[in-house]
Amino acid sequence: MQIKHKLILWFSSLVAGLLLIFSVYVYSTYASFRQRSIEDRLERKARVTEQLLTLRGSVAGSVITSMPEQAEYVFSPADSLIYESQQTSDFVASPAFRQRVRRERLVRFQYESNGHLYPKDGVALTYAGVSPDPTGRVYVAVVTAYDQDGYQRQRNLRDLFILGNIVAIGLVILVGYFFSRQALRPLNNLIGQLQRPVTNQPFRLQPDNPRDEVGVLAQAFNELLTRQERLVENQRSFIAQASHELRTPLTTIKGWLETSVLYDTDIDSLRRGMMQAITELDKLTALSNGLLQLARIDGVDAQIDRQSLELVDIVLDAADTLGQQRPGQSLSVELSDGMLEQPMPVTIWGNAQLLRTALLNLLDNAAKYSDNRPVTLCLEMDTEDRARIRIEDRGIGLAPGEEDRVLLPLVRGSNVQTIGGFGIGLTLAYRIISLHGGQLQLRPRPGGGTIADILLPIQSV
Repeated sequence: MQIKHKLILWFSSLVAGLLLIFSVYVYSTYASFRQRSIEDRLERKARVTEQLLTLRGSVAGSVITSMPEQAEYVFSPADSLIYESQQTSDFVASPAFRQRVRRERLVRFQYESNGHLYPKDGVALTYAGVSPDPTGRVYVAVVTAYDQDGYQRQRNLRDLFILGNIVAIGLVILVGYFFSRQALRPLNNLIGQLQRPVTNQPFRLQPDNPRDEVGVLAQAFNELLTRQERLVENQRSFIAQASHELRTPLTTIKGWLETSVLYDTDIDSLRRGMMQAITELDKLTALSNGLLQLARIDGVDAQIDRQSLELVDIVLDAADTLGQQRPGQSLSVELSDGMLEQPMPVTIWGNAQLLRTALLNLLDNAAKYSDNRPVTLCLEMDTEDRARIRIEDRGIGLAPGEEDRVLLPLVRGSNVQTIGGFGIGLTLAYRIISLHGGQLQLRPRPGGGTIADILLPIQSV
């Protein structure tokens, strides 16, 4: 079901429900008013009979009838019928009924009558008369009538409500249709834009009003489209660069093997060619492992294994691993006073293995591109809610403007010259840190080299 049809249905149902409640309330109120009105008139008629009996001592002649099918009955204290206005009657006052009237003094009642669509109304009451009975028994007067006018007005009111509600609901459906079309016009405009033929021009939604809900939706869609286009472009670039990087060692391996098969005639030459092929295979394996790690990080989500980690332990573990991999590398580890003065160990929420991988990649880059010059690793508090890890090297640094570019996969600095690498380590570190809600920023170090700033949110105590 379309949204406009749901709007019409909900709006019509709401209005119909309100109209029905209002109609039932008014109709029931009028029915109660009609009932009270006829009962009051019948009671007044019974009081008139009481006054005649009180003045004359008996009911003589006939009482004036002013209501349709009005009938009156008077029973003596001895419970005998002493007066009836009509010889034939559709109401029978049984002894049990008369006893009830004497007990309750005033009884209002209704009863079914043949030939009538609605019940008749009646009132019965007691009075003492001129000469009260020594035993305390009283007279009983009963008055009945058929409220023909009241029932007719009630029936007219019912028909009016039925017809009025049908007409009103029809108008509501019609108005709701135009209202829903008007309300959904901005959304239909966006749908029309999406259904247009595809062109070579960049596609963006153009909302009628950028500030309403549809405009916000269009803006969010455009931002999503921009990110998707950027992702597709990055994937194309990544695939092209990965293909090139993978093709280079494969071509080299093939060249060495063909040379060994065709030209190497002695064991030493053959061994030398095989060693070169093995070296290129090692590079290919390292590149493949890096690409797999990068693909694994790109596909990871918030369901990675996370736990509370002490940041100092992660930093010291990465520094120790670098010392094992590069025994001759000078690495200085510093902890700021703000970090040491914390009342509780600084902890973060994350994955220990991924964070160690990110820090180790950055430390390895710092050592590799600084020709084993001293590297500084500093851990400090940036704000109350964020820690900073700073890695400084004194190497060749980055060319101006390449700070963000080298974070892309398989992209290396323009001044790396003959230093080996694939352009994966920085990208991997950047995405791991982003996955932990942090930031990685590269900037030149005064005096030469590069500073890598890592900002990580810490857990509140």
